[in-house]
Amino acid sequence: MSILRASTPADRRARSAVIYGSAGTVVEWFDYGLYLYLVPVMAPLFFPSDEAIVSAIASLGVFAAGSIMRIAGGAFFGSLGDRLGCKKALVLCITMMTVPLALTAFLPVYAVVGIAAPLLFTAMRLLQGFSAGGEYSGTIVQLVEQARAGRRGFVASTAVFTSGIGIILASALVASLTTWTSADFMSDWGWRICCLVGGALGLFVFVMRRKMPETEEFLEGEREGDIPKQPLRYALTHLPKQVIIAALLAGYGGILYYGVLGFVPTILDSFREVQSDEALWVTTGMALVYAIATPAFGALSDRYGRKRTLMAGAIGFVFLSAPMLWLMTSQGLIIIILGGLVLLVMLMLYTGPVVAAIGEEFPSKARYSALAVGYNLGSAVLGGPAPLVAALLIDWFDTPVAASFLLIIASVIAIPLLWRMKDRRDMTMEQINAEFDRG
Repeated sequence: MSILRASTPADRRARSAVIYGSAGTVVEWFDYGLYLYLVPVMAPLFFPSDEAIVSAIASLGVFAAGSIMRIAGGAFFGSLGDRLGCKKALVLCITMMTVPLALTAFLPVYAVVGIAAPLLFTAMRLLQGFSAGGEYSGTIVQLVEQARAGRRGFVASTAVFTSGIGIILASALVASLTTWTSADFMSDWGWRICCLVGGALGLFVFVMRRKMPETEEFLEGEREGDIPKQPLRYALTHLPKQVIIAALLAGYGGILYYGVLGFVPTILDSFREVQSDEALWVTTGMALVYAIATPAFGALSDRYGRKRTLMAGAIGFVFLSAPMLWLMTSQGLIIIILGGLVLLVMLMLYTGPVVAAIGEEFPSKARYSALAVGYNLGSAVLGGPAPLVAALLIDWFDTPVAASFLLIIASVIAIPLLWRMKDRRDMTMEQINAEFDRG
């Protein structure tokens, strides 16, 4: 990426934000991907049932509960970041994310300790959800504030790139173990190995993040004495409209993301003659394309505007969700991949620009608090339950095409919001701050 060959001071700051700040998103999304891809393995161990779909739904319910904890985590870390700086908040985030991920590897299963197993498992997920509440939103603040105008779409979308790397690592790890070991090994040790790998990644990022520079916006605010003592209260009092907009943008993005990438292995494994390892390799390939190509769609929004690019993705989902999911029920692997690629393009049209679009909704002095609350509220209330809702729809209608109902309805609701959104792609941070100071 050209940002890594930075020449100007602004580009060098953006490069530091990408390398040090975004590294934590690799761990965050490795954890998310690991959870979703290991549902068929871990659900029967912690939530045993005579019907596999019941175990899966219980496991996805815990996933949704962990997402709800993101709201509290976002409020805590956002306020901490606005008062003490992004660096301190993000170092604490990665610490609190890594510990429960590693400890999960040592949890006893239901057959050993009974009801204590799902309770301990749920506790780990809630702690991880709390810490994740400050991770991605803090990374967005880092990237948006360090990038120059006209480049924010591209720079901010590198958060999607690094989150995609996390998904790729999770998918590739689970696919490799599923391919080269037995089902019994996966149930006994495979999932534990995956969690330990996540803990090692988190430790590496913790060491890296301690070298991360603070944002210029925070340092300038500190010099000028413009750091609010209660940034969360300021955000909720003065920026409620922007918080709601961020929640809707993030929540809709979560629905799209989980609907396209999170549920593909379940669809292929449950409804087609595709083996579990093949389904995971298809997902790994999709995640690789997603991670590499999404920054190009962020750059596209720098040129053509956030609104146009976001709406193109939403309109595409309205008309193409059902046909593409139907193609993925085909017997031919090539047709399945084609359907997946079309869904990916529509997803990237939205997720490429949306990171910058959300960050541009707030002034610097309360950006972390307001963004974290809005982003996590939307992710928790709308995005978090999306896999569970998709599973229920598929179960009720007995076809994976039913998952498109969620994508279509969400897109129809999102389009009017996107149409009315203000495009700030060419505004500097100073101009954005001045706009909010004028009221």
